[in-house]
Parts: sequence; C-alpha cells; structure tokens
Amino acid sequence: MAKAALEAMTGLDLFGVHGSPASVIHVLPDEIARTRMTLESLLPRESSSKEVDAALLSVIGFPAFAIENSSLVERTREDVVTKLQGRYGCKRFLRDGHQTVIEDATRLHYEPKELKQFEHIECEWPLFFTYLMLDALFRGDRAQADDYHQRLQPLFVEQNGFRLLPELYYVPAEKIAAERAAPGSQTRLPNENTPLVWTQSLYLLGQLIREDFIALGDIDPLGRHLRLGNRQPPLVQIALLSEDEALQTELATYGITTQTPSQVAPLQVHPIGDLSAIYSQIGRNDKLGLTGRPVRRLRSLAPSRIFRIRGEAVVFLPSFLDQQQFYLTLDYHFLVAQIRGELSYIQRHWDQLGRPTMTLLLTHAMFELERVGTIDQSPLLILLRELQEGSCSGVAVKLGRLNQLMLTAGTERIEFIHDFNFASPVQDVVPNCYYLCSEVSCNVPLSNTEEFLLAYETDVYRLVNRLRQSYNLYEQTDLLETLTQLKGLSFNTGLGEPVQRVSVGDLLEEVYTKASQLRLWGVIRRAAGLLNKVDFGLSDAVTDILVRGKQIAVGRAYSEASLITSAIPTGEVLEKIREFCGNDVRDRPLTQEVLIYLSILLKTDPFLFDGLLTLRVGYLILLLTSELARELNVTPDEAHEHLMQLSPFDIKTRLSGVLAGYDDLNQNLFRQESLRVRQQQAIQWVVLPAEAEAEAEAWWQKRQRDGAMNRVPKGFYPKVWKVLEHCKGLVIGDKLDRRNRLDSELLLAEMTPGEKNFALRIEHLLNNIQAPEYHQVNVEALMELAAIAERNPELQIEEYIVLDVLIGHAVRLAWLDRNPDLSDQYTDYKGVAWRSFYESSPHDCSHYIAKALRFLMELGQVSA
Repeated sequence: MAKAALEAMTGLDLFGVHGSPASVIHVLPDEIARTRMTLESLLPRESSSKEVDAALLSVIGFPAFAIENSSLVERTREDVVTKLQGRYGCKRFLRDGHQTVIEDATRLHYEPKELKQFEHIECEWPLFFTYLMLDALFRGDRAQADDYHQRLQPLFVEQNGFRLLPELYYVPAEKIAAERAAPGSQTRLPNENTPLVWTQSLYLLGQLIREDFIALGDIDPLGRHLRLGNRQPPLVQIALLSEDEALQTELATYGITTQTPSQVAPLQVHPIGDLSAIYSQIGRNDKLGLTGRPVRRLRSLAPSRIFRIRGEAVVFLPSFLDQQQFYLTLDYHFLVAQIRGELSYIQRHWDQLGRPTMTLLLTHAMFELERVGTIDQSPLLILLRELQEGSCSGVAVKLGRLNQLMLTAGTERIEFIHDFNFASPVQDVVPNCYYLCSEVSCNVPLSNTEEFLLAYETDVYRLVNRLRQSYNLYEQTDLLETLTQLKGLSFNTGLGEPVQRVSVGDLLEEVYTKASQLRLWGVIRRAAGLLNKVDFGLSDAVTDILVRGKQIAVGRAYSEASLITSAIPTGEVLEKIREFCGNDVRDRPLTQEVLIYLSILLKTDPFLFDGLLTLRVGYLILLLTSELARELNVTPDEAHEHLMQLSPFDIKTRLSGVLAGYDDLNQNLFRQESLRVRQQQAIQWVVLPAEAEAEAEAWWQKRQRDGAMNRVPKGFYPKVWKVLEHCKGLVIGDKLDRRNRLDSELLLAEMTPGEKNFALRIEHLLNNIQAPEYHQVNVEALMELAAIAERNPELQIEEYIVLDVLIGHAVRLAWLDRNPDLSDQYTDYKGVAWRSFYESSPHDCSHYIAKALRFLMELGQVSA
C-alpha cells in the first residue's frame, strides 16, 4: 500500500491548477524502488510469521495494483485461494483465532503454543470473495467473476428486506470437533456485525462493473491495473566525463569519447550530496516549524535525470562515485561490478517519463591496476568498450554527449528550495593541498611494539610533532587514531597555521585520499573507520539479507543486543557496529564490507547459506582469519593484519570460500585454539579457594563495580609475570588485535616483575576491554592461571594463551555441565550462558577456567 501511495503521489500538486512549485510532492524514485524490492522479496508470503494472508488480495489487485510482475501476482493469488478459501469466504490467515468461539477476547495477544487450537476452525470472511470478484473483472476473466458472484449469493443475510453481507462466518461451539475432523464439513453462522460496510461496498462496485454502469477506469483513474506485465525496459543513457583533458586525450586514443566538466557548460555537474541537500529543502516551512525531508544518501535512480533547478540545467553524479563516503569502488573489480549492478537496477526500476541518464566521471585512479600495468589492461576500459556496443549484461545502453542525451532524458523540475545555494560545481581536476609529508618507499606497516607505544602515548604535542616528521602513511594513521581518541576529529593540529585551520579529520581525509591512490587497504580501512565512512547501500544490504529469512549478528562477542532482526536505517546499523565491533576501528568498515558481500552472495549463490539462519558477521571474519592463519602458518592476530591488507574483491572471494566450507572451517578453528604442552609429571590442577561472602554476594554487580574501578587483587602483576614464564605469551582483549599480544620472550627480557612499566602495560590492555564484568573475569582468569603455574613449576605451554578463547570455553563448559540436555544447542543459548557465568562466584569461575585450560591442552595432544 505504501508503494502504491508513493507512486500515485509523485508529481501531485496539492493545490491543483491553483498551486505552484512549492506545493508539488516530490517522491524519490529510489524510495519507490526500495518498497518494490521489499514487497517482491516477501511475496507470496505476507511476513516471516505468516506464510499467506488474504489481505494480500488488496495489494496485488484493487485498489493498490502494487505488483507489476504478473507471475508473482498469480502465485500470490493462487496461494490465497489454495490455502485460505472456504465455502463462506477466505480465512484471514492460517490459525487465526479472531472471533472464534474459543478465543479469549479479554487478552490482547495469543501465546505461540495456543495457535494450533485454531487450526481448521478459523473464521471465513465474505469480504475476500468480493476482492476476488473485482480482481477477475480487472483481469477480464468474466467466468471467474461470475463464479465468485454466485459464491456470494448464499452468504447474504436478510434484514428489514435488505440482503446484506456479514463480517464473517464462524464455527459454532458444538460443531468444532466435527469441523476439525473434516474441515469444511460443518455449517457456519454469521456474526452480528451485519452488514460489514466494507464488504457491501466492494460487492456493489463489482455489480456496477458487471452490469456496465461504470467502467474499470472509474475506480482506477490512474490506470494502475494496466501496468501489470506491460512494462518495457528503458534504454539507459550514459554520459562519460573525464576529470581532465589529459585523461580525455588518453581515452580518445582507445576510441572512447568523453567530455570534461568544463566542456559541458552551461550545464553544471554536481556531486550527489548536493542533490540530497536540495531534497532536504522540499517540505521545509519555517513558519510551521517543519524542517523538511531528512538528508539521506541517494541511490542511482534519483540522479539519473536532468534537473532544472531555478532555471539552470544540472546533472548529479551517482552515489557510488562519491569516494568521500566509502572505499569499495576504489577496487577496480568492484567499480566495474558496481556500474553493471547499478545499470541493471536502473533498468529494473525506472518508471519515469523519458530515459534514465547516468553521468559517469572517470578519473585516472579508476584505470590504475594496483599500481602496475597500463590503461589498456584496465577492466574499466573493457567495460567502456562494451558500453559502446550498446549492451551491458543484458541492459540496453546508449553513450553520448550530455547536450544530446538531455533531449530524450527524464527530467525533474525543482524551483522552490528556499535559501539553498550550491557549492562549486565539479570542475576539471586540480592538485590537492596536502599538509603531511609522504614517500611511497616509507609506507611500511609498524611493528606490534611500535603500534602499542603509539596507542599508549598521551602527550598531544609529541604526537603532533611526530606527525609533522612522518613520511609513513601507516604511522600517520596510527598517530591520527591516537589523536582522535584523545581530542576528537575536530581538534586543530596547527599544521596549516597561520593560513588554514587543519583538523585531525582533515588530515585523516588526506591520508585516506593518498592511501586510496596507492591501494593501501589496511590504511584505507583504518582511516574509513575513524572517519565513520559508510557505504550508501548498507541499509539496502541489510534489508536484502533480512527479507530472505536470515537475521544478522554484528561483533564477535555474542550478545542478543547485537542482533539485527528487522530493517533499520543506516545510522542504526552503524551504531550497532560501533557498539559491538571492539576497539579495532578497521573492524567497522570491514563489517560493512562483509554485510554487502553477504547480500550479493545471497542473490547469486543462495545455496551457500543452507542451514544458516543467523549470519554472525564477526564469526565469519574469525573464520576468514583462521583460514589465513592456516595458509600462512602465522598467529591469528598476524593473519588478521594480512586480512586487512587484502582488497575488497579478494575478501569477497575468500568469504565465498568460507561459506562453502563452513562446517570444516568450524572444526579447523576449534583445532587452532588447542594448546600444546611440555610437562613431564601430571599437571596439578588447583582452583582458587572460595571467598567467604560467596553465598550473599551478587557477583555480576560486584564484577561490574570492580571492573569499572580497575580493581585487581594484591600481587596481581607479579602473578601475570609468573604466567608469562610458563607460556609463549598472552593475548588480553580482542584476540585479532596484535597490539593485545604480549610476547613472553621479549617482555621478560625487557622488564622485571615489579617494574611499573610492566604493570602499566597490563593495565592498559585490561582497560581496553569495554565491558567491566568481562574485564574482571579476565583478571580472575589470570589469577587462576598464575595459581596453576605456581603449582606446576615445570609446566611450559608452547602457544600463546588467548584469554578470549580460554574464557569462551569456560563459559561453554559451565553451561554444558548445568544443561547437559541442551549440549547440541549451545549456540542458541550463548547469551544466557554468559549471563549465568557472570552471576557465578569467582571460585566457580576459577574451576571452569582450569577445566577449559585442561580441555585445550587435551585438544592439543589430539591435534599433535
């Protein structure tokens, strides 16, 4: 209904012939397209909880006629008729208890376990026969219309000489058992709501049409029913612009004709953000306190028109070319795929007058092949030659100059935009103004220790001074991340003084631009995360996943709050990602990437998702990392660094492989967590003694207090030192962040047990753990490990002890001990298991930490 309303309203002048440009309703075509995609992906189902609903008849037919796909309309109608139609009308939906005699009308809802009692005795509504009669009339199926007319005749109830249609027919209490045994066998009774005016009016409309008193167009003045199956795919026009004359000349040598932005004057070229700003002025009324349409990112239909704004001709570049937003199209494979996808999207959803016209601004960077090769090897040039042939992946296209294409293009006129003024239009490229030094040969990733020291630095003056002297983009990004955490993006670094104010955000944009030119994906992702960049298709990707019956969990630590189960705006998706993706800012854009790849793979290779209901993005990233660790024979955090350096195309390819081998990779990850041990004697397992107040203490709340105050037991730091003497190292916090790895050999050689620097380093890692209760469980785990180390002086663990892994297994083992009958369903109860663990005493926690360590050691013996 929303889709039909949007289509009907677009271009409507609220005051008719007495109106003005200020009273015209402007509906964004992409909003219509989104409702179309959502609706078509749902049908023939009504929702995830209802496989069919008779109310869909009003969506696929009169009055909405919201679906243009004739086969989908027929499937939906067939589902309704087959599953819901009875002798007295149609059920609203299966197991509908409304107005049945066994319904408890005093309650506002049913419990799920109650629904089965309504099976086969649902009320039947004559209303839906009137919809089916009208639907047949609009389709020209007179025989079926007459059939439903005849079905309605015995359903009339006579009152005061009038034949009236009741709201519904129900099964009397004494006949319920017989009706359940033989559905459709018992006589039903009409309820007291007679007539239902809705039903009566639709019946009369059908009668008037059957007897030729009115025509179909009288009740469908917009002719919406004529759209069914009659849509002709449009020819998509494409105007090619070069960022400067040098690129224009180079492309011309390969037969590609382009213009530069200055050559299309007086027609202006603007970025898509300007169009979003213009639309935000529509509907604004200062006197009434109306702010106008919220600023939203626009997809490709909105800018695929020539705009007349205050009498000037303007075109807008598509969203996917806005590199200030997100970096996926910096990968030339993705850029080409994006253009193909957007052309297909435009052809599928264009329903405006005139032809859709896409304006592409080509840049030198688009033709670079990972800093090697020449332009003739570029996949983009291959695509442009394909476009010259007039077809691209089945989409009919036409290349041309803007001044020629605008004669046949779709147009939009916007006159009333208050005091809005454009920024400067897109011009031929000019050199950027940079404030940081750079040298390609100096761009080398920092070591683990260097990264840790930069993250630990708090002197702003020293950070800025080092930034001035740095030539390494990796180092500059780390310095800017620390400055962002200390002072925020708007902090004035002083690098542009006295002429220009240069903030941390400005410098991050500079680093992002330079890294984009060099395809340094690790730097790009870190800068994108710090700048909160978002892909314009993120919300659409999430919606695409949800409407295919999946739900999404973001972040690696399981939490019910991290689930996305319904479509939400991009801002809310980003907020969840920020909340649950930990301290490594690169995980935020990477999570966006994975969500977008999952939505693509669900369309192209749906079999990869068989058996997966919840798509756990953090866990998929973990599997990607574990597979890289196995291939490269490195630690998980080193593999994670390598993953961050991969191009978007490479990550998408690997993700497809991970989904294909999901079960095997699960087992591989399990084996990678094992611990190999050198120990001659049997290990003496010791558990810290129970505290005296254990019976009365609310342990979760105590852990939250102690964790928030950074409270640690007496002698804690020397005990951590003792643990390091018995293992290769420790990982405290996010196991994929290499800054959290403590290497025993290096640390023990550099520091002493009582040294303050050692205590500060351990404290720094613990403080990076956001949840105070988890912070405290890490402290308890370290104390238990120290107790075991003291009892077993010859014990040597040959791997890093990863506290995340150790505690995760402790939680799992504790849950399985308490719920042995649910051993196969642990994943479904993870949230409950963690809550239960936080509520357990430190003694119980220590017991299961020891048990988890033993489990991982035994797993290491099996894997050896």
